Amino acid sequence: MMNKVGKIVFRKINRISPSQFYSMKNCAYKSLLAEAFEKKPLLPVSPNAYFGTVLHKMLELIAKGVTSNEDDFNKVFDEQVKLQEENLKQQGYDFFIPLQKNVKDFGMKKILLKKHLKNVAEKETVSNGIKYSSEKWFESKDKLIAGKIDLVIEDEQQAEIIDFKTGAITQDVLDDDGEIFSDIKEEYKEQLKLYAYLYFETNGKFPTQLSLVDLAKQKFTFDFKESECNIIFEKAKELLKTTNESISSEKFVANPSETNCKYCLYRPACSFFLKHLETDSSFNDVSGSIINVVKYQNGNVSVFLASGDRKFTVTSFPEEKYDELNDSRNKIISIFNLRKEATEFVYSAIKTTMIYE
Repeated sequence: MMNKVGKIVFRKINRISPSQFYSMKNCAYKSLLAEAFEKKPLLPVSPNAYFGTVLHKMLELIAKGVTSNEDDFNKVFDEQVKLQEENLKQQGYDFFIPLQKNVKDFGMKKILLKKHLKNVAEKETVSNGIKYSSEKWFESKDKLIAGKIDLVIEDEQQAEIIDFKTGAITQDVLDDDGEIFSDIKEEYKEQLKLYAYLYFETNGKFPTQLSLVDLAKQKFTFDFKESECNIIFEKAKELLKTTNESISSEKFVANPSETNCKYCLYRPACSFFLKHLETDSSFNDVSGSIINVVKYQNGNVSVFLASGDRKFTVTSFPEEKYDELNDSRNKIISIFNLRKEATEFVYSAIKTTMIYE
């Protein structure tokens, strides 16, 4: 059976987290679609995301002191991987199992993760006046902005907020003179400034330091002003308000672009993206009317689509797809997660390819 989006029932977003803010700022409609589908993706999530969940959970357990030695680490790590593989099975994504063979640098990331075990031994040498809080929930007084902070380290005079990241924390940017330098990603800075404001609402004072830590235990700290935290907090609340107002007014706005759409898991339900796809061939998705379906002797099936003056060829579908596709001639379908071939407008289906009508 081909996938169908069905009727979209938009729901009010009750609150947003600091980690959601940057994405929502770039395309609020994506957040509305996620809420409408109860955060159940319409396309397969990358296996890296599932492994990222494992890594982040392990960092949490290490920070809490639950996992404190290598034997515990190996046991709990295997349990967390198995848990995520069970989630993949339940969602019908068996082709991502085992994660070890489908995630790039799986072993290296596990080795880097183990280095964080030293944190526990280091803590034992710290004076009793320092308090560590892991995965602590913070929310604004109006409950509109809320989220868990990975680690808060406090004493009577100072407080540091630490956010663990399993991917790259910095990116290359140009300065005013055109020189390239490495800087913390803006989305991470905004996320931590929002956490800083939530900390202020709870404790009546701002943290003294904001830091990010990667898998290699590198720490990245940046300067911030309390006024910047206030401004971002007000912007986040205003964004939430206007996004929810668009539901009642039905005046939705999206921002189709490669940055916003390439990894969006709700593309099949986004009319703005599908319209954009009519003139933009830079994505690994195609949409059009089925004009022909061919089954070859080796069992592979190819589909030929037309969209305006453009014609697309999508190869490498399995034999069992032939009858359904052939019966759908002249129907408009959209095919997501394809591989581009060297020839223009020719694509091939891969294991994560999905068809929507």
